[in-house]
Amino acid sequence: MDGSLGVEPLAVAADVWSAAGCGFMGGVFTRPTARARARGLGRAVSGFVLDALVDRYGRAALMVLTSNAPAIATYERLGMAKHRFAAARIPAR
Repeated sequence: MDGSLGVEPLAVAADVWSAAGCGFMGGVFTRPTARARARGLGRAVSGFVLDALVDRYGRAALMVLTSNAPAIATYERLGMAKHRFAAARIPAR
């Protein structure tokens, strides 16, 4: 968004790549400005989307980098459990 209307999202999460038997959440973003993180907005939208996915598909999943400790803590507070797998590897620099 370019902000021309004076409206910008503070936090978003979406239903992406869902299929029969499992909803998949992605596109989770909390704007670092406007102190959105201190207000728990990311947790609120993630919880909303996860609840909707579980209601529709029976379970939900997402992918998150192991280095993103704040996101992992949020997802664990929402009741998610870690299942580590290798889908891609970012080469060391």
